[in-house]
Amino acid sequence: VGRKMKYLLFSLLTFLAGSISNFALAPWDYIFVLLFSFPLFFLILQDIYYEKKTKNKYLFFIVFGNIFLFGYFLFGLLWISSAFDYRDGFAELKFISILGLPMLLCLITSPGWILTAFLWGKGLRGCFALSAGIITGEFLRSYLFSGFPWNLFGHSIGFNDYSMQAGSIFGFHLSGFFIILFALAPILFLKKKTLIWGFTFSLILPIFILYGYIRLPSEIRYLDKDFLIIQSKISQDKKLDSNEIGNIARKFLELSKTDNDVDLIIWPENAIPIFLSENQDIRLMLMQELENSKNLLVGDLIIKNENDIYNSAVLINEDGKITSSYDKVHLVPFGEYLPLTKYLKKFNFLKILTNEKGLSRGKSYEPISTPLGQARVLICYEIIFSNEVIRSEIRPNFIVNLSNDAWFNDNSGPYQHFSNAKFRSVENGLPLIRSSNKGISAIIDPYGRVIKKLSLNDEGSIYSRLPEKISETFYERYNNFVILVLLFLYFLCYRKN
Repeated sequence: VGRKMKYLLFSLLTFLAGSISNFALAPWDYIFVLLFSFPLFFLILQDIYYEKKTKNKYLFFIVFGNIFLFGYFLFGLLWISSAFDYRDGFAELKFISILGLPMLLCLITSPGWILTAFLWGKGLRGCFALSAGIITGEFLRSYLFSGFPWNLFGHSIGFNDYSMQAGSIFGFHLSGFFIILFALAPILFLKKKTLIWGFTFSLILPIFILYGYIRLPSEIRYLDKDFLIIQSKISQDKKLDSNEIGNIARKFLELSKTDNDVDLIIWPENAIPIFLSENQDIRLMLMQELENSKNLLVGDLIIKNENDIYNSAVLINEDGKITSSYDKVHLVPFGEYLPLTKYLKKFNFLKILTNEKGLSRGKSYEPISTPLGQARVLICYEIIFSNEVIRSEIRPNFIVNLSNDAWFNDNSGPYQHFSNAKFRSVENGLPLIRSSNKGISAIIDPYGRVIKKLSLNDEGSIYSRLPEKISETFYERYNNFVILVLLFLYFLCYRKN
C-alpha cells in the first residue's frame, strides 16, 4: 500500500511539474519556473531508477515521462479546442482534441524516454540523459506525422530579445537542450562533487543573454520600400457567414486608407471569404478603391484543375491581375485535409472537420516577387516549421506570414503563434511581416525584435519601411547538423565511460 501511495504521489507531482512548465512560454514567459519543475521531475526519476524493487526501469521512465509531458501538453494546447466552437457538430470533438492530442504527442515522444533511461546515471549524467531524451522527443514530434513543433522547451528563451539570439546559432531545438541543463543546475548544487557543474549550468542563460547583448545592434537599417499591414477584428462566425462578405470587404478597404502612398498593402489569410482568384471584376474593384497602393498581397483560396483547392496568397496589381502567388505546402491535418484518408474516412465525425478530399498541398517553397523584393510566404502555422523556411537557392529579402487566429479566441495560442514568427526571424536573419485577423500583427526586424505591432483584438494598420536583411546566420547555414554532431560526441563519451 505504501509503495502504491508513493507512486500515486509521484504521479501527481510529475503531472504538476509538467503542467506548470507552460508558464515558461508565451504569454507568461516566466522561464524561472523551470528551475522548480525540472529538478522536481529529476528527483522523482532518480528515486524510481535507484529503487531496488523497480524491475522494468524503461517502462517506468516511459510512464512518468509521459505523465510529465501529458500535463505539459494538456494545459499548453487547451486553446486548440476553441476552434471547435464555430461549426455545428464540432462540440463532441472538443473532448477528443483536449485529451487525444496530448496522448498522441506523448506516444510519439516515448522513444525519448527510452533514451533517457538508457543513458541515466547519478547527478551530472542524469541531467544530460534527461535533456537528451526530451529533445529527442521534441525532434520526433517536430517531424513525424507531418510534425507539430509547438511549445518546444527552447521557446522559453523568447522571454527576452537578448536571450532569444542564441537561436541564431543553435536554433530552438538545441537551445532547449541547454535550457533544460540550466533548469537542472539546482540538482548539481546538492552535492559537493558536482558544484562546479552546477555553477557551469547556471551560467547558460546569462551567457545566452550576454551573447544577445553583443549581437544586437542599436539601430535598424531600412530599405527605401514601404508597406501597410492590415489587421482586422472579424470574428470567425462572421467569416463563415456568406451574408457578411460585403461588410468584410468594406472593413478591409476602410482599414487600408492612409495618407501614405505605399509599395504594398498586406491583408491576412483568406481575408475576404470568396474566391478572389476566380473574380477578376471584384479584384479590379478592390484595387480601384485602394488609392494609396498599386499592389495588394492577400490570402485567398485558389481553384486549379477544376476541383483542387489551395490555401494561397496572391499578389494583385492595379489592373486587378494576379502577378504571383504561393500555395500553402504544409497543411493542417484534420483542419485542411484528412490524413490517412483510406482508413479514417470511415469515421463520419472526422468528415465534419474537412471533406474527404480536403485542400490540396502546394508544391513550391520558392519565394515570390513583390514590390518589396523576394518574399518567402508562410501561411498560418507554416511559421512553426523552422526547417521549411529556406528551401530555395534564392535567399529572400523578408518573410511574410498571413494568418487568421480568430479560431482560437483570446487563449495562449495566438501569443505562441506570434512568438514563432519572432523565432523564424532570429534563425534566418530575415525581417518578418505578419498580418493576422484579430492579431497579433507586426513588423519584426531580422533579429526577432518587434518594431511595431497591433495587439490581440486590436484592428488597424501598421505603416513601416522594410528592415534590411542581415547576412546568413550560423543556424541558417548548418541547420540541425550541430545537434547530430553533439549527439555523436555524447554517445562516444558514454561508451568510453
